[in-house]
Amino acid sequence: MNSTVKYSPIIYLFNFNSSNGRPIIVNEYKPITTPGTWQDLLINDDANFYSAEYDMSVSINQYGDVLVGMQFINRVLLFSVNIRKPTQLYFVSRNTNGRTLGNGKSIAWLNNGIAALIVNAYTLDYDWLTSQFQIYDIRTFGYNSNSTPLSIFPNNHEKVPKSLDPIFINIVSSPSSLALLDKSGHILIFLSTLPGFYLTVKDTGTMPLITTSQPCMPGTFKNQSGIHDCTLCPSGTKNPGNFTTFCIPCSSDSFCPLGSVDEVPQSALENVIQAVPYPKSPENVVFEEILIKNMFLIGSNRCVVVSPLFWTLIVGSLAAGILIIMGISKYIIKDPRKKRTRELIKKIFRHTDLFGEGELWVGGLASLATITLVCFAYVFSNHFIRQYPIEASSDSYF
Repeated sequence: MNSTVKYSPIIYLFNFNSSNGRPIIVNEYKPITTPGTWQDLLINDDANFYSAEYDMSVSINQYGDVLVGMQFINRVLLFSVNIRKPTQLYFVSRNTNGRTLGNGKSIAWLNNGIAALIVNAYTLDYDWLTSQFQIYDIRTFGYNSNSTPLSIFPNNHEKVPKSLDPIFINIVSSPSSLALLDKSGHILIFLSTLPGFYLTVKDTGTMPLITTSQPCMPGTFKNQSGIHDCTLCPSGTKNPGNFTTFCIPCSSDSFCPLGSVDEVPQSALENVIQAVPYPKSPENVVFEEILIKNMFLIGSNRCVVVSPLFWTLIVGSLAAGILIIMGISKYIIKDPRKKRTRELIKKIFRHTDLFGEGELWVGGLASLATITLVCFAYVFSNHFIRQYPIEASSDSYF
């Protein structure tokens, strides 16, 4: 126990039939927190003033089973008392509901060892998050942090009516029914339903609201009376809707998962391999390298049209053709006027020579191919960079 704790909760067992005419304490239990947990760090230094955060709840049934809810540490404790000789409080188990507050806000026993608990969720600053009440068959299945509730309200077909506040405050019970109080003072009464039926809430707008019963839906069953919901048919069984109190076995060669309405032949099932390998990272991750790789890539017909390399090869082919024609014309042209035309062409190409600064007219042909590459590379790069990020990009045409 944390030595800095100022106030600690204690559970007392009183004897009201003492000979001295006043109740006396015959036993007590002090909850022990696990060292290092958030409950162990609580010091409760303001517990001497009333706060709803420190509310505790207690309920005992005819078997001597005692439930104590301590919402400020998010725990519900289960004890046992000998009804004939109630002198000792025996700890049985506890239920902890994670790193929130509100577990066991209110507790009530029903008949046959079934208990209902309000399980609210508050932040550690006691700000409300959610409310629900859960029903447990403690007598049959026991109760601890791994226990599965028999049913939970609200759920997908038992919803909180609009005229009821979603913040649950308190519950009280008779052996078979239960009344739920919300933050606004509205009351919802849960009446016990027969086997094969679950309760449903009709929002009449008048208080108190009272539940009605509906037959269990296909794929579910309920074999005992109570306010709890119908239960899903176990795996290997089904309920097509003809039965409400039990599920019937499926064929051994059929597929019947939890909550089956009908069975599916194994022959109708196909094996699907869902394992998808994680995509391999590309060798190049720098944008400039990715750009150059795609710029000089010639794939489909559509990619050829926009490829800078394609148009550079076109211009280079024309330049090679001009070079061949100029070489042949040097030996076959005898007319002086045609020779002057040839010299004029060479002069023009010298002026376009970017590499040799006009020394070689062949450099002009290479310069034209280079200019074509640079221009188309700029256009391609501009469109390529607009593909990032993919969330904001339009359809690509390459």
